[in-house]
Amino acid sequence: MHNNPEEPEARASQGQTEESGNLIVFDLPTLTRFQEDNPYVQVLSDIGAARLVLFAFRAGQQLREHTTSSQIIVQILQGTITFTASGQSVKLQEGMLIQLEAALPHSIFAETDAVILLMLAPSPSQHSLNKELRSKPLVTRSASAEQPSSET
Repeated sequence: MHNNPEEPEARASQGQTEESGNLIVFDLPTLTRFQEDNPYVQVLSDIGAARLVLFAFRAGQQLREHTTSSQIIVQILQGTITFTASGQSVKLQEGMLIQLEAALPHSIFAETDAVILLMLAPSPSQHSLNKELRSKPLVTRSASAEQPSSET
């Protein structure tokens, strides 16, 4: 682990926020945690245009059926999950990716210990798993990085 706080890897893994536009490296193996009672959820980045979330599941853990106002892309980094949407279930394993349109009910069941990376685009205006996704992002867009208001 790097001790220099100026290095992106150190900032992201220590949970410090950064302005968007900088090069930010997320050390996913270092950030991943497994919990026995429920899936681990860490919002990595939320810049408005997209939210990036890391999940770690123990075998048998699940996310109940829910919806989001965003389109999602789920990438399986480790293990095997069953992803169910619109009455269809598909087993996904390491190296696979799935895309789902907004507002479709979906759920995840971990067949084995699993780590997934979720991208929601745009960042959701509403999400039925708000409690789970309420953790403070490691990276956010600062007010100075946003476009100036065009109010008259």
